[in-house]
Amino acid sequence: MKTIKYLMMLGLIILPFLRPAIGEAALTKGAVAPSFTALETHKKVPMIILYFFKHTSNPSIEGLENLKTQYALYQKAGIKIIAISKDPAPALNQYLKKAALPFPVVNDTGKIFKDYGVQIIFPTTIILGPGGRVTDTLEGGGPSSKQFITTVAQRSMQLKQNTLAKTLYTQVLKNDPKDVAAQTGLGEILLKEGKFDQAQATFSKVVALNAPEAILGKEGLAALHLEKGETAQAIAVAEEIQKDDPENGLVHLIKANVLASRGDQDGALSEYNEAIDGKLSTDLQRAEAYNQAGRIHSERGNYDQAESMYQQAVNQNPYSSEILTNSGALYEKQGQPHKALAFYQEALTADPADEVAQLLSIRITQHLEFKEDMARQERVDKLVTELADRFKAGRIASDTPSDHWSSRPMTVAFLGLKSIGSGGLLREGMTQVLQEEIAQKMMSSQRISMVEREILEKLLMELKLGSSELADPETALKLGKILAARLIVTGSLIQVPNGIRLSLRIIDPETSAIKMTYSDEMGPNKGLMALADATGRTLSERIRTTYPLRGKIALVEEDHQVIVNLGRKHGMQAGVKMKIIADGDAIMMDGKVIGHRKKKVGLLEIVSVEEGLSYAKLTEETATIQKDQKVLENVEKAPKAF
Repeated sequence: MKTIKYLMMLGLIILPFLRPAIGEAALTKGAVAPSFTALETHKKVPMIILYFFKHTSNPSIEGLENLKTQYALYQKAGIKIIAISKDPAPALNQYLKKAALPFPVVNDTGKIFKDYGVQIIFPTTIILGPGGRVTDTLEGGGPSSKQFITTVAQRSMQLKQNTLAKTLYTQVLKNDPKDVAAQTGLGEILLKEGKFDQAQATFSKVVALNAPEAILGKEGLAALHLEKGETAQAIAVAEEIQKDDPENGLVHLIKANVLASRGDQDGALSEYNEAIDGKLSTDLQRAEAYNQAGRIHSERGNYDQAESMYQQAVNQNPYSSEILTNSGALYEKQGQPHKALAFYQEALTADPADEVAQLLSIRITQHLEFKEDMARQERVDKLVTELADRFKAGRIASDTPSDHWSSRPMTVAFLGLKSIGSGGLLREGMTQVLQEEIAQKMMSSQRISMVEREILEKLLMELKLGSSELADPETALKLGKILAARLIVTGSLIQVPNGIRLSLRIIDPETSAIKMTYSDEMGPNKGLMALADATGRTLSERIRTTYPLRGKIALVEEDHQVIVNLGRKHGMQAGVKMKIIADGDAIMMDGKVIGHRKKKVGLLEIVSVEEGLSYAKLTEETATIQKDQKVLENVEKAPKAF
């Protein structure tokens, strides 16, 4: 009893002295690091190494020398280094004069050390990812240690800086040829590069070590089989891992990805949850499970659950532009454009070449500019109110031409793409940016005008119509009529084994007839922009040849200049050639006239265009050209199929 009382008293005496240290706990993984002046200048850097040191500590000095040696490599990969010390200024400055370090050194008053929870261990290294998020805290050892080098190599690989990652892993293996982390890392790089045979040999070598860490080699083999589309083999390897380690969640992650690719959301979500509850070996595996579960919740409109999953995914892997764009797209869906833009910018910090992040960033920037344009917003709001009233009352738009022959403007309404499946190349926001890029390409033909995105989005919001309602053909057709669209486009993006298949239907809302279909695939060798470009060009050409311009001669002037009742708003352009048509002999059936043969009586070429009319010159005349004669665009025969 006396001993217990003594220990309790001792604890009461010591506790007050421990409290400051407890209050200065290290930052948690995924936390946004506290800012300071030197850090502010590197806001858009994908990776920052903060090195806390003491100039009288030998391990600290060794680490500084190592950073100095590796500096050129890190700089080439876009990695910044900031060294931080709270040593007395005179002594520190004297050391720095001799050391000639190529990276900035901050002489801290103690605030930065306190904010980052750095205690008395020297050196301490904290690695920050995009958005200034903490990804790693390494205490002791320093930049010359295997732990530091393999960690930087892994983060470099996540940033697609494979050259640096290879160099660093090779450095580790030079000193320790059996290092499992470095061998596995090289295998992962080979897998990303599509060098399957070399990757398999590397992972098999890790498995042959029979060390506890050899499980990483088996996980690498499972990932290899999955990448090659060998799902049965991937699951078999994962089940073998689970026998050795019953808590391992990899088999659930693999099964989830397979089910997701097949469109089985219920089964996939169940397996992702099992993977999350189990033990996954790496940050990347955990991030993948959270990210894909978030995608399913988002598609189902469970935004709170999706947001929670994406936050966990970002904490585990803030270097993934896909995860960051998924988070941004979710905030955009929830009407939080500024948050969305911040995540898109972080995604571009992680991977400036990410097409989806680029297009989403441009899109949301334009949206924010629109919100600041009050006059344009008032115009859109007024039009949306009118359209919503028409929809609810069942009144179609009044845009009938004065005659049944002349073309109406070719207005097309893109009523959204539905995404089916998850994982692989399919991501949040991809349907929106693909739709918009296709629309832009179609409009560039100057023959087609698209219903404005802001109008369509506000109308759908006003009518409370989501993707499930738009999947109803009757609703889509009704919307097309309200918008005075001559054609509506609907379709889907479907996850397939090695990419994404785009399938579109182009429908005439007046007749409900499917006028054309289109399909194409996006894969490793065909990016989003290439898919949008090919789709937009093909649809534009097919619409042009399927719907040639038809009009009438409004006036024939003395100098044989002809004015046609079609202008810029109809898609007319200078250089278009048109046949002049007159009714010929009657076509009889059962004693009744069912029509007249059409005969060409001349040719004309458009020379200049105004908004509602155009001027043409006669290039051929076989009969008298008169007012009210019909004209028809002279186009090549449309291709039979896409």
